[in-house]
Amino acid sequence: SQALAEPVAWNQPPATVTTLPNGVRVATRESFGEMASMGIFVNAGTRDETKETAGAAHLLEHLAFSGTAKRGKTQLEMEVESMGGLLSMTSGREQSSYKMSLPAGDLAQGVDILSDIVTNLPVGNLDSDKESILRNIEETEKPNKQVLDDRLHMCAFRDTALGFSAVGPFDGIDSLSSDHLASFLSTNYTGSNMVFAAVGPMQHEAVVKLASAALGSVPPSVLVPGWQKPYFCGAELIYRNDEMGPTAYISAGWEGVPWKSPDAVTFMVMQAIIGSYKKGTGLVPGTISGNRVINAVANKMNVGCADEFEAFNLFYKDTGIFGFHIACDEVAVEHAVGELMFGANCLSFSVTDEEVERGKRELKNRLFGTSGSAFDHCDDLGTQVLAYGRFVPPAEMILRINAVDAEEVKRVAYKYLNDNEIAVTALGPLHGMPQYYVLRQMTNMTRY
Repeated sequence: SQALAEPVAWNQPPATVTTLPNGVRVATRESFGEMASMGIFVNAGTRDETKETAGAAHLLEHLAFSGTAKRGKTQLEMEVESMGGLLSMTSGREQSSYKMSLPAGDLAQGVDILSDIVTNLPVGNLDSDKESILRNIEETEKPNKQVLDDRLHMCAFRDTALGFSAVGPFDGIDSLSSDHLASFLSTNYTGSNMVFAAVGPMQHEAVVKLASAALGSVPPSVLVPGWQKPYFCGAELIYRNDEMGPTAYISAGWEGVPWKSPDAVTFMVMQAIIGSYKKGTGLVPGTISGNRVINAVANKMNVGCADEFEAFNLFYKDTGIFGFHIACDEVAVEHAVGELMFGANCLSFSVTDEEVERGKRELKNRLFGTSGSAFDHCDDLGTQVLAYGRFVPPAEMILRINAVDAEEVKRVAYKYLNDNEIAVTALGPLHGMPQYYVLRQMTNMTRY
C-alpha cells in the first residue's frame, strides 16, 4: 500500500525537493553524523555531443579541477584540503556529476566551491592544458570491460550520439577549441538540467537558501526541438586478435527500457537472476551454486567455460540496454556464449519462482547493502531526481521488487528479449566465435 511506501513508516528520512525559479532542483535528505556530502548533477554527457564536439564531456572532466577565475588550481586544492574535503567528478553517457564530501560545519563554503566549478568551468584553460590532457587520454590503459561497453554502444546505437565513445579514442578531439566547450556548456548546463543534492545533518531551507544564491544565475533551459529516440541496431562489431593472449572478451546486448518504464524494476530483477560469476571467488563455489547460469558455466565440460561473466542493465531517458559481458578462454568461446544466451532465453520460458526469489533477494542486497555513507546516499539522490524527477524511497523500491513474480519475468523477457535484435561485440582470440546469424537464432528457443 501507499502507506507502507512512505519512508517514515520504515524510520527513514524523506527526501525534500524544491525547484528554484530558473528550474534548478534542490534535493536534500537529513542524516546524522559529522560529515555531509553534496553534489551538482547535470543531465549532460556524451549523448549530448555532436560530431563536431565529440569528446567535449571527457575534456571537461579533465579540466574541472584546473582552477577557475575566482580560484586558481592551487587555491582550490588548498581550500578543499584545509577543511578535510574530497572532490570528485564523473561524466557518463547521459549524466555528469560534481561531488564533494566535507564536514557538516563547512556546508556554505562547500556550496560556494562546487557552484564556482560548475558555473565557471575553466574552458579557457584548454589551450594551456590540451597537450597534457590528450597525452593522458592516449596513454591511460582502459579496462577491457569498459572498452567492450563502449564498442557495444557504438554497435547498437550507431549514427546517434548515444553511440559516441565515452572512453576514447575521440575523432577530432585535437581540433576542439574552448569555443566548442563553451557552446556545449551553454546548451546543456542549464536550469532544468541541474540537480543540487545534499545529504547530512542539515536543514532543507538552509540548503535551498545557499543553492539559490549560488545557482540562481544559471540560465533556464530552452526546449530542444526534434529529439528522437535512438534506433537500436542489431549488428556485430568483432575485433579478432589472436596475439593478445588466451582470453577472449565478449559482450552482447538487447534493447532494454528507459528509467521510467513500468518494466524497469523487472529488468533489474532479471539482471540479478542471471547474476555474475568469477572463477575461484565467492563464499559458494560456482560448481554448487543455486544460480542455474553460474552452475552451468562452472560445470561445463567438468572444467567450466568462463573465467568470469556479468549481466548488466543500463537505463537511459528514452531507451536502455540489457545483456552480459564474458571473459573466457579462447577454446571455450562457443560454450560460454551458448550458456549465457540459453540463460537469457530461460527468462522467457522456464524461470522458476525459486530463481526469481533468489534474484530479488540479491537485488535488494545490492541496492541497500552498501556502506550507507552520506556520499553513496547523495549519489543515489542526485541520480534519481535527474532520472525520475523524484527520489524513490527504499521502502517503495522494496515493495516494487516484491511485486515481481515468475510470470511477470516471463512476460517482460518474452516481450523484449525473445526473438529480438541483438548487438554483439568481442575482442581477442575469437576463432570459436559463433556467426552473427547463429547468435540471432539463439535469441529464441529452437527444437531440432
